[in-house]
Amino acid sequence: MEKKVPKKFLIPAMLLADCMVVALVLLDCFVMNVPSALLVFVSALAIAFCVAYCAAYRGGVLRVISKIFFCVLTLIFFLSAMFFAFCFPYRNSNTFRTNGNKFAEYGTMLTRNQAIGDFDFAYHSLKKVHPAMLDKNGSEYAKVKSAYENERKNLLAMEKVSVNQLARSVESVFSVLEDAHTTVNPKYQNLHYFKDVDPIKKSGMTFVGINGTYYSDLVEEKRNLFSYEKKEWALSYAKNFSIQLEMLDYLGFDADEGVTYMLQSEDGKIVNRHATKNDFLTYDEYFKYNQIETASDDSSGSFCSYTLDLEHSLAVLTLKSCINNSYYRDLLRKMFTEIKDSGIKNVAVDVRDNGGGNSLVINSFFEYLDIDSFRESTSKVRLGPFMLDFDDALVKNVRQDDLLFRGNVYVLTSSESFSSAMMFPQFVKDNGIGKVIGETPANNPNGYGDTVVYYLPKSRIFMQISFKKFGRVNQNTSEKFVEPDFPCKADEALELLYDIVE
Repeated sequence: MEKKVPKKFLIPAMLLADCMVVALVLLDCFVMNVPSALLVFVSALAIAFCVAYCAAYRGGVLRVISKIFFCVLTLIFFLSAMFFAFCFPYRNSNTFRTNGNKFAEYGTMLTRNQAIGDFDFAYHSLKKVHPAMLDKNGSEYAKVKSAYENERKNLLAMEKVSVNQLARSVESVFSVLEDAHTTVNPKYQNLHYFKDVDPIKKSGMTFVGINGTYYSDLVEEKRNLFSYEKKEWALSYAKNFSIQLEMLDYLGFDADEGVTYMLQSEDGKIVNRHATKNDFLTYDEYFKYNQIETASDDSSGSFCSYTLDLEHSLAVLTLKSCINNSYYRDLLRKMFTEIKDSGIKNVAVDVRDNGGGNSLVINSFFEYLDIDSFRESTSKVRLGPFMLDFDDALVKNVRQDDLLFRGNVYVLTSSESFSSAMMFPQFVKDNGIGKVIGETPANNPNGYGDTVVYYLPKSRIFMQISFKKFGRVNQNTSEKFVEPDFPCKADEALELLYDIVE
């Protein structure tokens, strides 16, 4: 009888500990941060109960089988917990969470301790996830550490810290890596926009600077406030931030004193336009003020469309975002069906101003091309203390044999074609599939990408960090970026396409 008491206790305790490991992992992924120490403790507890169970009973075939079963089960849970605690890149992040993604509030003041807590969390997350931070003897690690120590010293000297000041401090550390995917942004929920942006653009004028400083010079002066690989990408952010009341403060401008925008007319003349705090409206107010109809919420398909020009034997697929969902795949099939029926000889993919997304949109498009295989980017994936190399980038094409296209392929690009939208022209060009028309895309094909998403605990600042290092398809090229075969301004790319197909 005495032997049955520990058995009744040990098996449920062992299973309970295993279940707790699973629960803690799920809790961290979808709800809240779970300390590594707690995961290790519960996992070790499960191992201890398993060892105690094995030591308590000996002999008997059924008991041997049960010991093997529980040992294997517990070992699997233990190793999984250790991988999650120390190798899983998404740990302690908001990547999979739908709750708790509360945006930062403009005007919030943090105590010194709160700011330092968020700042340290950002830095330690960067060290844990980013590929460049794995080598502690590397030059990038040293530069980041130096920036961290300087900014931390500055924060410690402050009694109160604004959300924008903290964002500037974190970005001053991240920007050292020159990785456009690794960045921070307060992403305030109720942004206010300069009310006259729309009428100014309709008049043919463009924003070129603020308070007497051209945007290109502003980016140079405030290099630490932007993470970028090509200056044009930072320019885009600088322009967008400058027309948002809350982000003017991030850039270091005092909106209470007003700002003066530099506008350039079509003939090159510079005109100044002063704006006060009262000239900024919320999103809804902006649309109402400018009598703009809000777009219908068609999230399933508003990102992609196509047109067919039978006269010029040209089909143009427009991708505003890279989303490889059923709508996109169905649209591809419909488009290539019409291309086949109409005898179209030229197909172009327009990824101008496309901020990226899922690179599988490229694979889905390639299914309709007469190619057996193609090469993707190689990658190095950071998993905690390990770096895994994926050098075999040859992909067998899943051909749609009933709709194969054998004509000319083009990709239209802009300086704001980013991430997966940069990969599209890269794959087309480097695999010898087609030609690129337009501007050089925004990021380096030999750079970083695939991000882990966070909201800093106290300030709620949005933050993302890369955990992959990509290698370009064509490693023999001397190009740093994906250079167009037919370079031109982005807004002239479509016109040039027509000249080429004619």
